[in-house]
Amino acid sequence: MYNKIIKNTIVAFAAFTLVQGCSKKEVIELTPEFSLDALSNPSSMKQVEEVLTGAYGSLRANDYFGSGSGTGAGWSLMPDIMSDNVYEVAAETLANSRAMADWLYNSSTGQIFNLYAAPYNTIAHANIILRDIDKFTNANNQGQANRIKGQAFALRAMAHFDLFRYFAPKYDRSSTADLAMPYIKEFTVSTSVKPVRNNNKDYYDNIFADLNQAVTLLGNVDQAVNPASGLTRPFIDRNAAYALLARVNLYAGNWADAATAATNALNGRPLATTQAAFTGMYKQTDRGEIIWNVQFEAGQSGPSFLAFFATSNRSYFRPVPDIATIAGNTGLIQSNDLRYQAYFTNVPAAGSNPVPNLAITKYRGKGTLVDGNANFIALRSGEMFLIRAEANARLGGANEVTALADLNALRAARISGYTPVVLTGAALINAIADERRREMFGEGHRFFDLKRTTRVINRGAPCGTSVSSSGSCTLAATAREWTLPIPENVLGSNNNLVQNPGY
Repeated sequence: MYNKIIKNTIVAFAAFTLVQGCSKKEVIELTPEFSLDALSNPSSMKQVEEVLTGAYGSLRANDYFGSGSGTGAGWSLMPDIMSDNVYEVAAETLANSRAMADWLYNSSTGQIFNLYAAPYNTIAHANIILRDIDKFTNANNQGQANRIKGQAFALRAMAHFDLFRYFAPKYDRSSTADLAMPYIKEFTVSTSVKPVRNNNKDYYDNIFADLNQAVTLLGNVDQAVNPASGLTRPFIDRNAAYALLARVNLYAGNWADAATAATNALNGRPLATTQAAFTGMYKQTDRGEIIWNVQFEAGQSGPSFLAFFATSNRSYFRPVPDIATIAGNTGLIQSNDLRYQAYFTNVPAAGSNPVPNLAITKYRGKGTLVDGNANFIALRSGEMFLIRAEANARLGGANEVTALADLNALRAARISGYTPVVLTGAALINAIADERRREMFGEGHRFFDLKRTTRVINRGAPCGTSVSSSGSCTLAATAREWTLPIPENVLGSNNNLVQNPGY
Protein backbone atom coordinates (compact mmCIF):
# COMPACT_ATOMS: atom_id res chain seq x y z
CA MET A 1 0.00 0.00 0.00
CA TYR A 2 1.34 3.42 -0.91
CA ASN A 3 2.13 5.63 2.03
CA LYS A 4 1.07 9.24 1.97
CA ILE A 5 2.15 12.58 3.34
CA ILE A 6 -0.32 15.41 3.81
CA LYS A 7 0.07 17.78 0.91
CA ASN A 8 -0.67 20.86 2.97
CA THR A 9 1.62 20.06 5.89
CA ILE A 10 3.20 23.39 5.23
CA VAL A 11 2.76 26.93 6.34
CA ALA A 12 1.03 27.28 3.05
CA PHE A 13 4.63 26.59 2.21
CA ALA A 14 5.86 29.44 4.38
CA ALA A 15 7.90 27.04 6.44
CA PHE A 16 6.43 23.57 6.58
CA THR A 17 4.75 24.45 9.83
CA LEU A 18 1.00 24.90 9.35
CA VAL A 19 -1.55 22.20 8.74
CA GLN A 20 -4.68 22.93 6.79
CA GLY A 21 -7.73 20.70 6.72
CA CYS A 22 -7.11 17.56 4.74
CA SER A 23 -9.16 15.21 2.63
CA LYS A 24 -8.39 12.39 0.23
CA LYS A 25 -7.76 15.00 -2.45
CA GLU A 26 -5.09 16.68 -0.36
CA VAL A 27 -2.53 13.88 -0.29
CA ILE A 28 0.25 13.10 -2.68
CA GLU A 29 2.08 9.87 -3.33
CA LEU A 30 5.72 9.93 -2.38
CA THR A 31 6.52 6.23 -2.56
CA PRO A 32 8.90 4.71 -3.51
CA GLU A 33 10.92 7.72 -2.38
CA PHE A 34 10.32 7.06 1.29
CA SER A 35 7.86 5.36 3.61
CA LEU A 36 5.64 6.83 6.30
CA ASP A 37 7.87 5.23 8.94
CA ALA A 38 10.87 7.02 7.48
CA LEU A 39 8.94 10.28 7.74
CA SER A 40 7.64 9.97 11.30
CA ASN A 41 9.44 7.16 13.10
CA PRO A 42 12.49 5.83 11.23
CA SER A 43 13.97 2.58 12.47
CA SER A 44 17.29 2.55 10.61
CA MET A 45 19.87 4.52 8.69
CA LYS A 46 18.44 2.91 5.57
CA GLN A 47 15.11 4.63 6.11
CA VAL A 48 16.85 7.96 6.64
CA GLU A 49 18.61 7.45 3.32
CA GLU A 50 15.22 6.82 1.72
CA VAL A 51 14.25 10.35 2.67
CA LEU A 52 17.39 11.61 0.91
CA THR A 53 16.17 9.86 -2.23
CA GLY A 54 12.90 11.71 -1.77
CA ALA A 55 14.75 15.00 -1.45
CA TYR A 56 16.36 14.50 -4.84
CA GLY A 57 13.00 13.44 -6.24
CA SER A 58 11.49 16.75 -5.11
CA LEU A 59 13.87 18.60 -7.45
CA ARG A 60 12.11 17.02 -10.44
CA ALA A 61 8.87 18.83 -9.55
CA ASN A 62 7.28 20.80 -12.37
CA ASP A 63 7.95 24.05 -10.57
CA TYR A 64 11.54 23.35 -9.54
CA PHE A 65 13.80 22.02 -12.30
CA GLY A 66 11.08 20.08 -14.14
CA SER A 67 8.28 21.51 -16.24
CA GLY A 68 4.75 20.91 -17.39
CA SER A 69 3.27 21.87 -20.74
CA GLY A 70 4.10 25.56 -20.96
CA THR A 71 4.66 25.95 -17.22
CA GLY A 72 7.15 25.32 -14.44
CA ALA A 73 10.92 25.00 -14.82
CA GLY A 74 11.29 27.61 -12.11
CA TRP A 75 15.07 27.32 -11.72
CA SER A 76 15.92 25.88 -15.13
CA LEU A 77 14.24 27.79 -17.99
CA MET A 78 12.01 30.30 -16.18
CA PRO A 79 14.82 32.82 -15.49
CA ASP A 80 15.49 32.90 -19.23
CA ILE A 81 11.91 33.62 -20.25
CA MET A 82 11.70 36.34 -17.58
CA SER A 83 14.81 37.99 -18.99
CA ASP A 84 15.99 39.09 -22.43
CA ASN A 85 17.19 35.69 -23.67
CA VAL A 86 14.05 34.47 -25.43
CA TYR A 87 10.86 35.72 -27.01
CA GLU A 88 7.38 34.28 -26.77
CA VAL A 89 6.25 32.97 -30.16
CA ALA A 90 2.82 34.44 -30.84
CA ALA A 91 1.82 31.72 -33.31
CA GLU A 92 2.76 28.82 -31.03
CA THR A 93 2.43 29.94 -27.44
CA LEU A 94 0.07 28.32 -24.95
CA ALA A 95 0.21 31.55 -22.91
CA ASN A 96 0.48 29.43 -19.75
CA SER A 97 3.46 31.40 -18.47
CA ARG A 98 2.63 34.79 -19.95
CA ALA A 99 2.17 36.39 -16.54
CA MET A 100 5.75 35.42 -15.71
CA ALA A 101 7.25 36.18 -19.13
CA ASP A 102 5.63 39.63 -19.31
CA TRP A 103 6.10 40.51 -15.61
CA LEU A 104 2.35 40.70 -15.04
CA TYR A 105 2.37 38.69 -11.85
CA ASN A 106 1.05 39.64 -8.43
CA SER A 107 0.54 37.96 -5.07
CA SER A 108 -2.42 35.91 -6.32
CA THR A 109 -0.70 34.53 -9.45
CA GLY A 110 -0.76 30.75 -9.30
CA GLN A 111 2.76 30.24 -10.62
CA ILE A 112 4.14 32.50 -7.88
CA PHE A 113 2.75 30.18 -5.22
CA ASN A 114 4.15 27.16 -7.05
CA LEU A 115 7.61 28.73 -7.20
CA TYR A 116 7.36 29.58 -3.52
CA ALA A 117 6.29 26.07 -2.59
CA ALA A 118 8.70 23.88 -4.53
CA PRO A 119 11.94 24.56 -2.59
CA TYR A 120 10.17 24.13 0.74
CA ASN A 121 9.43 20.54 -0.21
CA THR A 122 13.17 19.94 -0.60
CA ILE A 123 13.86 21.77 2.67
CA ALA A 124 11.36 19.56 4.49
CA HIS A 125 13.10 16.41 3.27
CA ALA A 126 16.48 17.77 4.34
CA ASN A 127 15.19 18.72 7.78
CA ILE A 128 13.67 15.28 8.32
CA ILE A 129 17.08 13.75 7.57
CA LEU A 130 18.89 16.12 9.91
CA ARG A 131 16.29 15.51 12.62
CA ASP A 132 16.75 11.73 12.61
CA ILE A 133 20.17 10.75 11.33
CA ASP A 134 22.10 11.14 14.59
CA LYS A 135 19.84 8.50 16.20
CA PHE A 136 21.45 5.85 14.02
CA THR A 137 25.00 7.15 13.78
CA ASN A 138 27.82 5.27 15.50
CA ALA A 139 31.53 4.61 15.10
CA ASN A 140 30.84 1.87 12.54
CA ASN A 141 28.74 3.95 10.14
CA GLN A 142 30.12 7.46 10.60
CA GLY A 143 31.20 7.64 6.95
CA GLN A 144 27.73 6.69 5.76
CA ALA A 145 26.17 9.24 8.11
CA ASN A 146 28.53 11.94 6.82
CA ARG A 147 27.62 11.11 3.22
CA ILE A 148 23.87 11.39 3.88
CA LYS A 149 24.07 14.33 6.23
CA GLY A 150 26.41 16.30 3.99
CA GLN A 151 24.01 16.03 1.08
CA ALA A 152 21.10 17.09 3.30
CA PHE A 153 22.95 20.23 4.41
CA ALA A 154 23.81 21.08 0.79
CA LEU A 155 20.25 20.56 -0.42
CA ARG A 156 18.83 22.66 2.41
CA ALA A 157 21.24 25.48 1.62
CA MET A 158 20.57 25.33 -2.12
CA ALA A 159 16.79 25.37 -1.74
CA HIS A 160 16.93 28.35 0.63
CA PHE A 161 19.28 30.16 -1.76
CA ASP A 162 16.96 29.50 -4.69
CA LEU A 163 14.07 31.05 -2.76
CA PHE A 164 16.30 34.00 -1.91
CA ARG A 165 17.11 34.66 -5.55
CA TYR A 166 13.45 35.17 -6.47
CA PHE A 167 11.89 36.53 -3.28
CA ALA A 168 14.61 38.72 -1.72
CA PRO A 169 14.56 42.33 -3.00
CA LYS A 170 18.32 42.76 -2.64
CA TYR A 171 21.35 40.48 -2.47
CA ASP A 172 23.49 42.61 -0.13
CA ARG A 173 25.54 40.20 2.01
CA SER A 174 25.91 42.43 5.05
CA SER A 175 22.49 44.08 5.22
CA THR A 176 20.56 43.71 8.45
CA ALA A 177 17.71 45.83 7.06
CA ASP A 178 16.87 44.00 3.82
CA LEU A 179 14.58 41.02 4.20
CA ALA A 180 15.40 37.58 2.85
CA MET A 181 13.15 34.60 3.69
CA PRO A 182 12.60 32.50 6.80
CA TYR A 183 15.49 30.04 7.16
CA ILE A 184 13.85 26.79 8.26
CA LYS A 185 15.95 24.29 10.19
CA GLU A 186 13.28 22.04 11.66
CA PHE A 187 10.45 19.95 10.28
CA THR A 188 7.56 21.00 12.50
CA VAL A 189 3.84 20.39 12.09
CA SER A 190 2.14 23.09 14.14
CA THR A 191 -0.41 25.85 13.58
CA SER A 192 1.32 28.02 16.18
CA VAL A 193 4.75 28.27 14.56
CA LYS A 194 4.81 31.32 12.30
CA PRO A 195 8.37 32.21 11.28
CA VAL A 196 9.53 35.70 10.38
CA ARG A 197 11.75 36.65 7.47
CA ASN A 198 15.44 36.68 8.30
CA ASN A 199 17.50 39.67 7.28
CA ASN A 200 20.05 39.17 4.52
CA LYS A 201 23.05 38.85 6.82
CA ASP A 202 21.49 36.17 9.00
CA TYR A 203 20.14 34.35 5.97
CA TYR A 204 23.53 34.25 4.26
CA ASP A 205 25.12 33.17 7.54
CA ASN A 206 22.79 30.16 7.63
CA ILE A 207 23.45 29.25 3.99
CA PHE A 208 27.20 29.43 4.46
CA ALA A 209 27.03 27.42 7.68
CA ASP A 210 25.09 24.65 5.93
CA LEU A 211 27.40 24.60 2.92
CA ASN A 212 30.53 24.56 5.04
CA GLN A 213 29.07 21.66 6.99
CA ALA A 214 28.42 19.90 3.70
CA VAL A 215 31.98 20.45 2.48
CA THR A 216 33.40 19.09 5.74
CA LEU A 217 31.14 16.04 5.97
CA LEU A 218 31.45 15.10 2.30
CA GLY A 219 35.22 15.05 2.69
CA ASN A 220 34.97 12.00 4.98
CA VAL A 221 32.52 9.48 3.57
CA ASP A 222 32.22 5.71 3.41
CA GLN A 223 32.07 5.55 -0.39
CA ALA A 224 32.06 7.81 -3.42
CA VAL A 225 28.84 9.81 -3.58
CA ASN A 226 28.73 9.29 -7.35
CA PRO A 227 30.27 6.39 -9.28
CA ALA A 228 33.80 7.07 -10.54
CA SER A 229 32.64 6.46 -14.10
CA GLY A 230 29.35 6.75 -15.91
CA LEU A 231 27.31 9.31 -17.79
CA THR A 232 25.78 11.25 -14.89
CA ARG A 233 26.51 12.67 -11.45
CA PRO A 234 23.06 12.69 -9.86
CA PHE A 235 24.13 13.29 -6.23
CA ILE A 236 25.79 16.24 -4.53
CA ASP A 237 29.38 15.31 -3.72
CA ARG A 238 32.10 17.52 -2.28
CA ASN A 239 32.83 19.13 -5.66
CA ALA A 240 29.17 20.08 -5.97
CA ALA A 241 29.10 21.49 -2.43
CA TYR A 242 32.11 23.65 -3.34
CA ALA A 243 30.32 24.71 -6.54
CA LEU A 244 27.25 25.80 -4.58
CA LEU A 245 29.55 27.68 -2.21
CA ALA A 246 31.13 29.44 -5.20
CA ARG A 247 27.74 30.45 -6.57
CA VAL A 248 26.50 31.86 -3.26
CA ASN A 249 29.75 33.74 -2.67
CA LEU A 250 29.42 35.32 -6.11
CA TYR A 251 25.99 36.73 -5.22
CA ALA A 252 27.30 37.83 -1.84
CA GLY A 253 30.21 39.69 -3.41
CA ASN A 254 32.77 37.60 -1.53
CA TRP A 255 35.10 37.64 -4.50
CA ALA A 256 38.14 35.86 -3.05
CA ASP A 257 36.00 33.16 -1.45
CA ALA A 258 34.05 32.69 -4.70
CA ALA A 259 37.27 32.18 -6.66
CA THR A 260 38.66 29.72 -4.11
CA ALA A 261 35.47 27.67 -3.96
CA ALA A 262 35.24 27.57 -7.78
CA THR A 263 38.80 26.26 -7.95
CA ASN A 264 37.98 23.54 -5.43
CA ALA A 265 34.86 22.60 -7.39
CA LEU A 266 36.93 22.19 -10.54
CA ASN A 267 39.20 19.56 -8.97
CA GLY A 268 39.01 16.66 -11.41
CA ARG A 269 36.22 18.31 -13.42
CA PRO A 270 37.87 19.85 -16.51
CA LEU A 271 36.03 21.66 -19.29
CA ALA A 272 34.45 19.68 -22.10
CA THR A 273 36.35 20.49 -25.29
CA THR A 274 34.61 18.40 -27.96
CA GLN A 275 31.12 18.56 -29.43
CA ALA A 276 30.40 15.00 -28.33
CA ALA A 277 31.40 15.69 -24.74
CA PHE A 278 29.60 19.01 -24.50
CA THR A 279 26.34 17.99 -26.19
CA GLY A 280 26.51 14.62 -24.46
CA MET A 281 25.92 16.23 -21.07
CA TYR A 282 22.42 17.18 -22.13
CA LYS A 283 21.75 13.94 -24.01
CA GLN A 284 23.12 11.59 -21.32
CA THR A 285 25.63 10.19 -23.80
CA ASP A 286 28.71 11.70 -22.15
CA ARG A 287 29.50 12.94 -18.65
CA GLY A 288 31.24 15.95 -20.13
CA GLU A 289 31.95 18.53 -17.45
CA ILE A 290 29.03 17.74 -15.14
CA ILE A 291 29.62 18.56 -11.50
CA TRP A 292 26.03 17.73 -10.52
CA ASN A 293 22.91 16.99 -12.56
CA VAL A 294 19.27 16.62 -11.54
CA GLN A 295 18.36 13.18 -12.82
CA PHE A 296 15.12 12.61 -14.75
CA GLU A 297 14.48 8.96 -15.52
CA ALA A 298 12.15 7.66 -18.22
CA GLY A 299 8.64 9.00 -17.74
CA GLN A 300 9.78 11.77 -15.38
CA SER A 301 9.63 14.61 -17.92
CA GLY A 302 12.43 17.19 -17.85
CA PRO A 303 13.01 20.96 -18.13
CA SER A 304 12.06 21.35 -21.80
CA PHE A 305 8.30 21.79 -21.73
CA LEU A 306 8.26 25.40 -20.52
CA ALA A 307 9.81 26.47 -23.84
CA PHE A 308 9.64 23.59 -26.32
CA PHE A 309 7.27 20.65 -26.69
CA ALA A 310 9.63 18.03 -28.06
CA THR A 311 7.12 15.48 -29.33
CA SER A 312 5.32 17.99 -31.56
CA ASN A 313 8.19 20.42 -32.26
CA ARG A 314 6.15 23.26 -30.83
CA SER A 315 8.17 26.24 -29.57
CA TYR A 316 6.51 28.48 -27.03
CA PHE A 317 9.74 30.46 -26.64
CA ARG A 318 12.71 30.79 -28.98
CA PRO A 319 16.15 32.41 -28.56
CA VAL A 320 16.27 36.11 -29.40
CA PRO A 321 18.44 37.19 -32.38
CA ASP A 322 20.94 38.68 -29.93
CA ILE A 323 21.63 35.12 -28.77
CA ALA A 324 21.58 33.15 -32.03
CA THR A 325 20.13 33.14 -35.54
CA ILE A 326 19.27 30.52 -38.10
CA ALA A 327 22.21 31.62 -40.29
CA GLY A 328 24.56 31.07 -37.37
CA ASN A 329 26.79 34.03 -38.26
CA THR A 330 25.45 36.67 -35.87
CA GLY A 331 24.49 36.76 -32.22
CA LEU A 332 26.41 35.70 -29.15
CA ILE A 333 26.33 32.00 -30.04
CA GLN A 334 27.35 31.25 -33.62
CA SER A 335 27.70 28.07 -35.62
CA ASN A 336 31.45 27.73 -34.94
CA ASP A 337 30.63 27.38 -31.24
CA LEU A 338 29.98 24.01 -29.54
CA ARG A 339 27.06 25.62 -27.75
CA TYR A 340 25.18 26.36 -30.98
CA GLN A 341 24.62 22.72 -31.89
CA ALA A 342 24.11 21.66 -28.27
CA TYR A 343 21.47 24.28 -27.51
CA PHE A 344 19.52 24.85 -30.74
CA THR A 345 17.93 23.11 -33.72
CA ASN A 346 16.20 24.54 -36.78
CA VAL A 347 12.54 23.79 -36.07
CA PRO A 348 10.14 25.75 -38.31
CA ALA A 349 7.19 27.50 -36.71
CA ALA A 350 3.76 25.90 -36.84
CA GLY A 351 1.23 26.90 -39.47
CA SER A 352 0.72 26.72 -43.20
CA ASN A 353 3.70 28.98 -43.92
CA PRO A 354 6.33 27.89 -41.43
CA VAL A 355 9.25 30.25 -40.93
CA PRO A 356 12.65 28.65 -40.34
CA ASN A 357 13.89 29.48 -36.87
CA LEU A 358 15.79 28.07 -33.93
CA ALA A 359 14.18 26.08 -31.17
CA ILE A 360 15.69 25.53 -27.72
CA THR A 361 16.42 21.81 -27.95
CA LYS A 362 19.18 21.25 -25.38
CA TYR A 363 16.63 19.29 -23.29
CA ARG A 364 14.97 17.56 -26.24
CA GLY A 365 15.71 14.04 -25.02
CA LYS A 366 18.38 11.49 -24.17
CA GLY A 367 20.42 9.93 -26.95
CA THR A 368 18.40 10.16 -30.14
CA LEU A 369 15.03 10.39 -28.39
CA VAL A 370 12.85 13.46 -28.80
CA ASP A 371 10.46 12.99 -25.90
CA GLY A 372 11.54 15.90 -23.68
CA ASN A 373 12.92 13.53 -21.03
CA ALA A 374 16.33 15.00 -20.22
CA ASN A 375 18.46 15.70 -17.18
CA PHE A 376 19.10 19.21 -15.91
CA ILE A 377 22.77 20.10 -15.50
CA ALA A 378 22.59 22.13 -12.29
CA LEU A 379 26.33 22.63 -11.81
CA ARG A 380 29.18 22.28 -14.29
CA SER A 381 32.71 23.40 -14.94
CA GLY A 382 31.84 26.19 -17.38
CA GLU A 383 29.99 28.07 -14.66
CA MET A 384 32.90 27.65 -12.26
CA PHE A 385 35.35 29.14 -14.79
CA LEU A 386 33.06 32.14 -15.16
CA ILE A 387 32.52 32.56 -11.42
CA ARG A 388 36.27 32.53 -10.89
CA ALA A 389 36.78 34.91 -13.81
CA GLU A 390 34.18 37.40 -12.57
CA ALA A 391 35.42 37.23 -8.99
CA ASN A 392 39.01 37.91 -10.03
CA ALA A 393 37.98 40.66 -12.44
CA ARG A 394 36.08 42.41 -9.66
CA LEU A 395 39.06 42.04 -7.32
CA GLY A 396 41.06 43.89 -9.98
CA GLY A 397 44.76 44.53 -10.12
CA ALA A 398 46.91 41.47 -10.69
CA ASN A 399 43.82 39.25 -10.39
CA GLU A 400 42.66 40.50 -13.79
CA VAL A 401 45.37 38.37 -15.43
CA THR A 402 43.81 35.24 -13.92
CA ALA A 403 40.32 36.41 -14.86
CA LEU A 404 41.33 36.96 -18.47
CA ALA A 405 43.05 33.57 -18.62
CA ASP A 406 39.83 31.84 -17.49
CA LEU A 407 37.72 33.77 -19.99
CA ASN A 408 40.05 32.92 -22.87
CA ALA A 409 40.33 29.28 -21.77
CA LEU A 410 36.56 28.86 -21.72
CA ARG A 411 36.11 30.49 -25.11
CA ALA A 412 38.91 28.40 -26.61
CA ALA A 413 37.15 25.26 -25.36
CA ARG A 414 33.91 26.31 -27.04
CA ILE A 415 34.74 28.29 -30.19
CA SER A 416 36.57 26.86 -33.17
CA GLY A 417 39.50 29.03 -34.23
CA TYR A 418 39.18 31.35 -31.25
CA THR A 419 41.78 34.11 -30.93
CA PRO A 420 42.49 35.18 -27.33
CA VAL A 421 41.62 38.76 -26.38
CA VAL A 422 43.31 41.21 -24.03
CA LEU A 423 40.88 43.10 -21.79
CA THR A 424 40.99 44.93 -18.48
CA GLY A 425 38.67 46.82 -16.16
CA ALA A 426 35.06 47.34 -17.15
CA ALA A 427 35.62 45.83 -20.60
CA LEU A 428 36.74 42.57 -18.98
CA ILE A 429 33.79 42.47 -16.58
CA ASN A 430 31.37 43.14 -19.46
CA ALA A 431 32.94 40.39 -21.56
CA ILE A 432 32.55 37.92 -18.71
CA ALA A 433 28.89 38.95 -18.35
CA ASP A 434 28.34 38.31 -22.07
CA GLU A 435 30.07 34.96 -21.72
CA ARG A 436 27.79 34.00 -18.83
CA ARG A 437 24.83 34.82 -21.08
CA ARG A 438 26.24 32.50 -23.77
CA GLU A 439 27.43 29.71 -21.56
CA MET A 440 24.51 29.48 -19.15
CA PHE A 441 21.70 30.00 -21.68
CA GLY A 442 18.65 27.99 -20.63
CA GLU A 443 20.21 26.98 -17.31
CA GLY A 444 18.46 29.31 -14.89
CA HIS A 445 20.77 32.31 -14.54
CA ARG A 446 20.03 35.29 -16.80
CA PHE A 447 17.24 37.00 -14.80
CA PHE A 448 19.23 36.62 -11.59
CA ASP A 449 22.45 37.83 -13.24
CA LEU A 450 20.69 40.99 -14.37
CA LYS A 451 19.09 41.41 -10.95
CA ARG A 452 22.41 41.17 -9.12
CA THR A 453 24.24 43.52 -11.52
CA THR A 454 22.54 45.91 -13.92
CA ARG A 455 18.87 45.48 -12.93
CA VAL A 456 17.69 46.52 -16.40
CA ILE A 457 16.03 44.47 -19.12
CA ASN A 458 15.67 45.81 -22.66
CA ARG A 459 14.11 43.25 -24.96
CA GLY A 460 14.92 43.92 -28.58
CA ALA A 461 13.28 42.48 -31.70
CA PRO A 462 10.88 40.83 -32.06
CA CYS A 463 9.35 41.97 -28.73
CA GLY A 464 6.17 43.99 -29.17
CA THR A 465 5.54 42.90 -32.75
CA SER A 466 3.08 40.49 -34.33
CA VAL A 467 5.76 37.81 -34.03
CA SER A 468 5.93 38.23 -30.26
CA SER A 469 3.45 40.57 -28.63
CA SER A 470 4.33 41.48 -25.07
CA GLY A 471 2.91 43.35 -22.12
CA SER A 472 6.19 45.21 -21.88
CA CYS A 473 9.60 45.05 -23.51
CA THR A 474 11.56 46.79 -20.76
CA LEU A 475 11.96 46.29 -17.03
CA ALA A 476 13.40 49.29 -15.24
CA ALA A 477 15.90 49.06 -12.40
CA THR A 478 13.29 50.31 -9.93
CA ALA A 479 10.50 47.94 -11.01
CA ARG A 480 8.90 45.86 -8.27
CA GLU A 481 8.92 42.80 -10.55
CA TRP A 482 12.60 42.11 -9.94
CA THR A 483 11.33 40.53 -6.75
CA LEU A 484 8.45 38.07 -6.65
CA PRO A 485 5.65 38.76 -4.17
CA ILE A 486 4.96 36.55 -1.19
CA PRO A 487 1.77 34.65 -2.20
CA GLU A 488 -1.36 36.07 -0.61
CA ASN A 489 -2.49 32.69 0.78
CA VAL A 490 0.89 32.37 2.52
CA LEU A 491 0.48 35.80 4.08
CA GLY A 492 -3.01 34.78 5.19
CA SER A 493 -1.58 31.76 6.97
CA ASN A 494 1.31 33.57 8.62
CA ASN A 495 0.77 37.16 9.70
CA ASN A 496 4.42 37.41 10.79
CA LEU A 497 5.56 37.55 7.16
CA VAL A 498 6.10 40.92 5.49
CA GLN A 499 5.13 41.45 1.86
CA ASN A 500 7.76 42.65 -0.61
CA PRO A 501 7.69 46.35 -1.61
CA GLY A 502 5.18 47.41 -4.24
CA TYR A 503 2.72 44.54 -3.87
